[in-house]
Amino acid sequence: MADKNLKTGLTLEEMTALIKAVSESNLDSFDYKEGDFSLSLHASKGFVQQVSTPAMNVASMSVPDISQAMAQAAEAASGDEDDDNAFIIKSPLVGTFYAAPAQDSAPFVKIGDRVKKGQTLAIVEAMKMMNEIESDCDGVISDILVANGEAVEFGQPLFKIS
Repeated sequence: MADKNLKTGLTLEEMTALIKAVSESNLDSFDYKEGDFSLSLHASKGFVQQVSTPAMNVASMSVPDISQAMAQAAEAASGDEDDDNAFIIKSPLVGTFYAAPAQDSAPFVKIGDRVKKGQTLAIVEAMKMMNEIESDCDGVISDILVANGEAVEFGQPLFKIS
């Protein structure tokens, strides 16, 4: 059983998941209050700052709203099908899109390339961290929806795979 934080009533895993959900979403801030307890998360330039006030133990505090928000954020970042039955690969975070592993290298994929589930398609750089974007399915790259070096948003479509 996870230990509850005496100040918040949330487990460390729940707090971490909440911070991650806010930082990966388009939200600039998130505020939660229950009794004397308050939690305020503010995102600025990719950084998330947590501010909370010491309060009573709210071990009975429910987190269905947090879980629902996290599920919606995960759904927005995952791929889905468009009108042409092409699978859409979306950006899981805000950052800079790179089609190749280095400036003088060939791109990971080109239109017409056959890809396998788990294959690296591109990199999105966020806060000096290189995040590989992998294919969620097998198929053929039918469209690349962003240019190399372009800024991308959370949930922005990057690739179409037929």
